[in-house]
Amino acid sequence: MSASATEPSDSEGPVTVIISRRMKPGTEAWFEEWLQGVTADAVLFPGHLGVDVIRPPNTATGDYVLVFRFETYAHLRAWDESPVRADWLRRAEPYAAGAPVVRRVTGLEYWFRPPGLRAMPPVLHRMTLVTVLCLYPLLILTVPPLRQLLQGLPELIAALLAGLLLVYLTTYALMPVLARRLSSWLFPKPPVH
Repeated sequence: MSASATEPSDSEGPVTVIISRRMKPGTEAWFEEWLQGVTADAVLFPGHLGVDVIRPPNTATGDYVLVFRFETYAHLRAWDESPVRADWLRRAEPYAAGAPVVRRVTGLEYWFRPPGLRAMPPVLHRMTLVTVLCLYPLLILTVPPLRQLLQGLPELIAALLAGLLLVYLTTYALMPVLARRLSSWLFPKPPVH
């Protein structure tokens, strides 16, 4: 799916591309075959971490959402600039109803996976507040016991082990729960006109 989006820096770390695209009515079977083909080719690229497809409940009025994940921005760029991807995009154009909407996410946005068909992460100040809400009690509750537990280890090793534990707890235990509990605030429904 083409279109320009805000480019993240060349920093290391996972990057996710979220693409929303509506297809012309009656092209669903063709588009399903196209999805299988583009996914099979994307998986072959180094650093590819997976593709998720969210199908609209009504293809006449809803968008398909494709979520591509890569280990680094450099890996994503190799896919983005490849002739393989360009060929798949060219094949989709006659069946598309409008331009795709492309969003690349890195950093905090990784923790805030939008529910359902909402393709955009929450606004930055809300992500920041929830992250602080997650980290503050975690630091208060874990740092004192960790100091005692890691006492005697070299300071750099102790800091590394504490950092690994905090990131693990944040990513896999606390942030998913907070994001789910606060989802109505993080992902408010757009006003109905």
